[in-house]
Amino acid sequence: MPLGPAIRRLVGVRWARRLGRWYRTIFVDLTKEAAALASVIPHQAHLLDVGGGDGEPLNHLLAVRGDLRVTTLDPAPLVGQWIDGRFDDRVTRMPGTTLGDYVAARRPDPDAVLIADVMHHVPVSARRAFLLSVGALLERAPRLRVIVKDVEPGSWRALLGYWSDLYVTGDRNVSPISRSSLVRLLEEVLGPLRHEHTNLFETDRPNYAIAFYR
Repeated sequence: MPLGPAIRRLVGVRWARRLGRWYRTIFVDLTKEAAALASVIPHQAHLLDVGGGDGEPLNHLLAVRGDLRVTTLDPAPLVGQWIDGRFDDRVTRMPGTTLGDYVAARRPDPDAVLIADVMHHVPVSARRAFLLSVGALLERAPRLRVIVKDVEPGSWRALLGYWSDLYVTGDRNVSPISRSSLVRLLEEVLGPLRHEHTNLFETDRPNYAIAFYR
């Protein structure tokens, strides 16, 4: 078992959440991340959060954007377990669900898709297929905004995050992706796109967030 899940099992749910919050602060400022994401999500949007994990970052986003409705999905058997109960009426959780599953089921088209700290976990060989599901949503909802939050490689903080993914999370396929590589990849797979850099890289580097749209 990877180190991270083993620690969570050992300390229990309450302490796992406290430790998780502290541990995250090493890699990202969730308040700054939420502000950056909020700046590129349309008003009154239905946001599809892909690979939502425990949902802790959504607490910050939902707090600053009272107009948002969120569907959070993850292929894992749990998703959004750390989302604050005060947001329950604005959040739909879909565990055991991939983006491809969501698209194939013809569920409601979102106004924006958030892919936060997911791309570097998608094996390089699988990224094109993953993005083709995004492309299917774009065809159905041409005004869709695709927002990708990730980490620019090349700094000590990025390297620490890489080691964490590799040895604590236990992801042997982790592969960092730079801003320029991300832009190039999305345009290769999804065709011509406009994109807008948020200020996240300036306020909390090496984290970045970019919005793509047609």
